[in-house]
Amino acid sequence: MDAKELIEKIDKARHLADVLSPAGIGKQYKEAAKLLHPDRCRLAGAGAALARLNQLKEIHEKGIPFVDDAGEFRVFGRSAVFGNLGAMHDVSYRNFRLLSTHGDEASEHFRRYLPRSMDPGRGQMPLRFPHRAIPASGLTLPQEHVNWVLSRMLEFCAWLSQIGYVHCGLNPESVFIVPETHGIMVVSFYHLCRKDSRMKTISAKYRNWYPAEVFSRKRALPAVDLELCKRTAACLLGDRSGLGIKFKKTHNKDFINFLLKRHTDALACYDEYRMLLRRNFEQKFYPLEI
Repeated sequence: MDAKELIEKIDKARHLADVLSPAGIGKQYKEAAKLLHPDRCRLAGAGAALARLNQLKEIHEKGIPFVDDAGEFRVFGRSAVFGNLGAMHDVSYRNFRLLSTHGDEASEHFRRYLPRSMDPGRGQMPLRFPHRAIPASGLTLPQEHVNWVLSRMLEFCAWLSQIGYVHCGLNPESVFIVPETHGIMVVSFYHLCRKDSRMKTISAKYRNWYPAEVFSRKRALPAVDLELCKRTAACLLGDRSGLGIKFKKTHNKDFINFLLKRHTDALACYDEYRMLLRRNFEQKFYPLEI
């Protein structure tokens, strides 16, 4: 590959694997960096391409940092690593094990929304995913993609409710998006409760997203998860407050009214949303490039 081809490839790359093959990345990187070095390459865009290549390499090696309720974690495409393990990570791991080993037939299907593995040890807890997964945190997506993300979240909540649980912490850091399959991964379970039990913790960062009755009744009810799902969807549309009111004049009316409506039954909410999608949007697969 010559320098011009390499620059074009880097310009289009979203990940280091788009430029270098997984085998022998170190050697390939040195060769590419040498080819683009200012002392050897006078092509326009060579400097920017080298800077981008270095950025992709750093992300590949160190991951992208995020912060959730228990501290910093890093994302590496098909894995994430939670560090500085503490009591909250212990709770999350126990709840993950509880959900991932649930034995009824329906749970076989819904475990696709859980990480493939979660392995605490040596001060870190790596999570593995079957596909590349990206935190919803900081993302802004077009309506057609928010549509399916919300559908997956509501389906997940309906399953939890069916087996007797409420997540109580669905937000842009706990929900990862799987672009290639239009799926999601729920990666943390710090606040999971038995349905109708007393809630002991919430996500402090998203305190304002919880229904008001959480602070008076403190009960883990499906309405909590449903509200958090809708707030996350509004955030993905571009309203970081999670309200979505500002979209009333710019987005589909039925969709925004759905976000603002109160729901208490997870399965009924999911069914209502699926009918809304069929009435208002074309049923097709929209590739997501992120």
